[in-house]
Amino acid sequence: MRVVLATLGTLGDVHPFIALALGMQARGHVPVFAGAESVRPIAERHGIEFHPIRPDGPQLIADTGMDEGEIARAIAQDFDFIINRVLVPYAGVTLADLKPVVTGADLVVASSFSIHARIAAQAAGVRLATALLQPITLLSAEDPPVLTRGETMLVRLRRWFGPGAVRPLLRLAERRFAKGLEPFAQLRADAGAPPFAGNEVLAGPLAVDRAVGLWSTAFSPAPSDTPASFVQTGFVFYDGGFGGQGLSPALKTFLAAGPPPLVFTLGSMAVYAEDGFYAASAEAARRLGRRAVLLVGEDLLATHAGLAGEDVLVVGYAPHSQLFGQAAAVIGHGGIGTTAQAIGAGVPQLVCPIFGDQFDNAARIVRAGLGLSLPKRRYTPARAAATIRMLLADEGIAAHARRAAFALAAEDGVGAALDALGLGNAPAS
Repeated sequence: MRVVLATLGTLGDVHPFIALALGMQARGHVPVFAGAESVRPIAERHGIEFHPIRPDGPQLIADTGMDEGEIARAIAQDFDFIINRVLVPYAGVTLADLKPVVTGADLVVASSFSIHARIAAQAAGVRLATALLQPITLLSAEDPPVLTRGETMLVRLRRWFGPGAVRPLLRLAERRFAKGLEPFAQLRADAGAPPFAGNEVLAGPLAVDRAVGLWSTAFSPAPSDTPASFVQTGFVFYDGGFGGQGLSPALKTFLAAGPPPLVFTLGSMAVYAEDGFYAASAEAARRLGRRAVLLVGEDLLATHAGLAGEDVLVVGYAPHSQLFGQAAAVIGHGGIGTTAQAIGAGVPQLVCPIFGDQFDNAARIVRAGLGLSLPKRRYTPARAAATIRMLLADEGIAAHARRAAFALAAEDGVGAALDALGLGNAPAS
């Protein structure tokens, strides 16, 4: 089968789709990765056919007049930024880019925000699936999400009054963000796709032939009110990054020279709006008498070079799957890719959420007994040191982390996802 995988976003959005594509290749199918031009080297490194779609990072920077840090802060502060400055303005060109590659495909697998891929597939009559990366995408009344800035009102309402009290508020949230998405109704009509009455971002990903939930039950089991289209299949892992490198010689030397360090990371986007996180982290590690590795992003190595010392190593990027298992703890932003890799490594984690799904991921980490949470807006050297000290002293968290890693090792998230998508082994030619 020829399968188009469509996604835009950070490495946390890209890596799971690469993992699925590699699994498809192994089963004899032909994956086509449709994404930003920057992903081309990752796809072509593995012989995955690549098809560029707009916008990409440089285009957003040029068109908005904002740098990476300003864009990251805008997304963190206002969800409407994604709709009004990313999804809607480029709707026509993104759909135009997708139409040729979707035509003739047997299946389209889209990310939650890939409205254009869903429209293209439905207009062409191609079977459509969604790959959901985090539990918040279910918008469950049985297991309500923790929303922006850690708002737990829905969780409390569910506890006090049951799911019936939550559902109207979730529908209200859908309507709240629906107005900005109205241009997609005309886009659907122009493309010949069927109309969709729900919210394209919040409800659209579940209104498909199949939706696969790419997270483990060890992190968050699926609630009972998921739609019939949904199947939870487990985390899928790929860790090549844009460079495809392993651990650098300097990092290997540092790891071998002493006890397991604390690892601090903000993923591949929030590094541009770190706003003192790494300086506070280096100081917190020194207060604790702990060694530390700071993953600051390749573009920002020079910016943070002054934080390095005998017990603090500043690194641009390192494969999490190779590094996290050698850490005493992982302190990160709560992006689902980083969170999943820390669970797989079996180490305690401190989640410092900044925006979006990160607050929900942080709450689920705490609920599962896998770590603690300290929102980045409250992150200071003193608070970080105190919270990390509690994290490292908690034997219960360490035990839960080891058990969760064992559970993940027994899962085959890629295989389960491909089975759910109807992608068994292709017949031999």
